[in-house]
Amino acid sequence: MKKHTIIGTAGHIDHGKTAVIRALTGIDADRLKEEKERGITIDIGFAYWRDEVTILDVPGHEKFIRNMVAGVNTIDFFLLVIAADDGIMPQTVEHLDILNFFNIRNGIIVINKIDLVDAEWLALVEDDIENMLRSYHLQDLPRVKVSAVSGKNIDTLREIIEQKINALEENTSIRPFRLLVDRSFVVKGFGTVVTGTVISDQLNKGDDIEILPSGLNKKVRGLQAHGHESDEVRAGDRAAVNLQGITKIEITRGDVLIKPGTLCAVNEFIGTLRSVRHLPVKIVNRARVRVYSGTAERIGQMIWYETNKLMEPAQDYHVRIKLETPFAAARGDAFLVRLNSPIVTLAGGVILEINPPKIPHKTEVWKDYFELIQSADETMVLQTLIYHQQLRPVSALILQQKMFTNPENVRASLDTLQKQKKIRKISIKGADHFLSEIHFETLLKQIESTLDNFHKKSPHLPGLNAREIVSSSGYKWVSAEVFEAALKKLLNSGRVKSEKNIYSIFAFSLRVSKDIETVKQDILTCLTAQQFSPEPPDQLAARMDMPVSEIQSILKLLVNEGQIFHIHQDFYLHQSAWNDLLQFLRTYFSDHDQLPVADLKDYINTTRKYAIPLFEFLDAEEITLRSGDFRKKGHRL
Repeated sequence: MKKHTIIGTAGHIDHGKTAVIRALTGIDADRLKEEKERGITIDIGFAYWRDEVTILDVPGHEKFIRNMVAGVNTIDFFLLVIAADDGIMPQTVEHLDILNFFNIRNGIIVINKIDLVDAEWLALVEDDIENMLRSYHLQDLPRVKVSAVSGKNIDTLREIIEQKINALEENTSIRPFRLLVDRSFVVKGFGTVVTGTVISDQLNKGDDIEILPSGLNKKVRGLQAHGHESDEVRAGDRAAVNLQGITKIEITRGDVLIKPGTLCAVNEFIGTLRSVRHLPVKIVNRARVRVYSGTAERIGQMIWYETNKLMEPAQDYHVRIKLETPFAAARGDAFLVRLNSPIVTLAGGVILEINPPKIPHKTEVWKDYFELIQSADETMVLQTLIYHQQLRPVSALILQQKMFTNPENVRASLDTLQKQKKIRKISIKGADHFLSEIHFETLLKQIESTLDNFHKKSPHLPGLNAREIVSSSGYKWVSAEVFEAALKKLLNSGRVKSEKNIYSIFAFSLRVSKDIETVKQDILTCLTAQQFSPEPPDQLAARMDMPVSEIQSILKLLVNEGQIFHIHQDFYLHQSAWNDLLQFLRTYFSDHDQLPVADLKDYINTTRKYAIPLFEFLDAEEITLRSGDFRKKGHRL
């Protein structure tokens, strides 16, 4: 038997749900003045059967289905109330659809107002109910015929409810703490209080909590469980949480309380859903819809992967839902979709991945993804999540949030996948991140191919630096950390070599007509003597009787070695000239705020051809700052 039980009502407006609760408990669950005046339940009402049992009274009117959904997703079993004089009505079916979508199939059928009909009519209503239940495969649910007004058979209903309560098993969820907020109000002398149902784990007085989707972090000042003061609340409890340092407007229905960092706000999600049996209007792909999950309601766009343009009744769909504003939800949560206008229920389903990457609409890709993401094997699910991130490493924290399960289980699965060489761990800003080994190996091969193609086209050049590899490989979107890990792997495995930050295929040898070291020294001698008016590569090539392409490759080597600077196009400056220039600038700016361009030009004693590119290079490197015809000291000088 569960420690705490939550029972929810369902059924059409005016079929007597609130009256049945009042007959069972003596409590009137209609708590709003408007509810009293209009005689209908508008919002969720609460009544306590006893300390450990709460009955939720949800509205039956079609306009308040959103409130019904807010209550129904937390119940252990339902009381479906059907008035004998009306029989099955539209919200009877809609509520049963919603219960079915939320996988709540344990309940009791309560046929109310039997004092208003004769036996023949009652028999017809019971036949209709039987047929309806069979269509949902719920024909084995117990049925009780009562009169909430006279009290007839209410004791029988109590007995069946007790049997249901005793048969329930304790919640064994290993998910982190979560409470779905359904009310927020202020208590004088205490501050803001929120109420809701604890879905998993427990919360203690004094704990820190995070509110989603806002991300606010607050402390728990006080707790109540089922109307009584408590130091803790557990899964299944109807709880009231007094929060410290927050106003009523900062938290409202639809928000979720969690332990900090265990879940995140959801902007879109992927899931499976099933459409209702009777679609009242034509629904096109990418329709704007209302999305309900937990106690939240949002507007979003529903995109299905199937090829049909119109939604068909009673069919399964694989969908991506893009929300206009975020809410908090987790993998495995049920969700409901209703049309935005007119507001009618369309479908319900289960969330499979929150904030997913792009999943291509190619049939073989999305079908494989959905098959794997629905696996009961958590390790397989994690492998799938990481694989579809391509080469975008995903942190251990985000994986934990996507799985929303015991962190130890996630860590164990990640360890297993690493040992199986299915995923690779890299560190980004001190945090563990993971990426698919398959995609990582694809990157390694692409880097090798990029270098190999470069060597074939330019055998006289030594190779490429990291930035050039990124630019040439087609993987500009890949993070620097991933590229660094890839290059390190290639170096360690002997597939690539590096000399002074230039990478090449391991077996590659530079093809030049003369000894490289000799040519390097000759070039350095020339550039040293020529100071700020150096010869361009073609003149150096002519001087040394070598192809220009070979001279260019050696100049690139010298740049990577830090012996010369590539100022602009064919303008290379020796390190000694550069150091002399920096010393001149430091000395000048120690006594002056700004330097006339003419004075700088006089110092370097060169033509406009060299002066302008050099001035621009100094500005780009933030050695100097341009101010009209003057230069000021840059922050890197």
